[in-house]
Amino acid sequence: MPLNIEKAKLIQLQLAKKVEFRKVEKIEKVAGLDVAYRKGLAYGAVVVIDVETKEVVDAACVIVKDVVPYVPTYLAFREITPSIRAYLKLREEPDVIMVDGHGIAHPRRFGIAAHIGVVLKKPTIGVAKSLLYGLEIDNAVLDPNSREVLARVIYCRGKKYVSVGSYITLEEAVELTERLCTREGVLPLTLAHRTTQRLKNISISKFDQWGEALANHEDWHTCSRHHGLRNRPQH
Repeated sequence: MPLNIEKAKLIQLQLAKKVEFRKVEKIEKVAGLDVAYRKGLAYGAVVVIDVETKEVVDAACVIVKDVVPYVPTYLAFREITPSIRAYLKLREEPDVIMVDGHGIAHPRRFGIAAHIGVVLKKPTIGVAKSLLYGLEIDNAVLDPNSREVLARVIYCRGKKYVSVGSYITLEEAVELTERLCTREGVLPLTLAHRTTQRLKNISISKFDQWGEALANHEDWHTCSRHHGLRNRPQH
């Protein structure tokens, strides 16, 4: 299904007005969201960890037909469906969501992390591997026009660009990302990425009327593997 760029741009500009910067009251559980692709399918996974213990407290996944093409600066329109559908399967609600992508460090101040935050009305952080928009000076990414700081650069198994999605401050976003940095990367995102890679090994034969693969025991087993969660099927 082709993406209507003009309509997508208007949606971003309108929803960007809903982005808010504010302190989060508590941060005890953090989720990482990741989406992977293979042969016309999108594999979405979300893993929730306890910030103190670093243990996984919940995980969910989804497999859907990949119907929207990738267009630079419009990634959210491709990944919003697998991301939100995976998130809605969680039983433990996270306090903050980390997204593999940008927040306001975006030409229209509305990258995928901002999009997901506004849609879910949840604090979100964008953690990207490359610069999309802005001037990188030392450890900051500045708006080319206003010189506002859009993102901070940290090092966690390589360079990461940390920006606000919504409902959190940049200081909190950077502090939390650094706190969850491990030798293998930012923990919630690393775990979610591993899950999507395992999901790609599942054989899919049936989909519902919305293009989502029908859940089965193997889906849940893949989501929960190595996470120490009880063996319960997805809904």
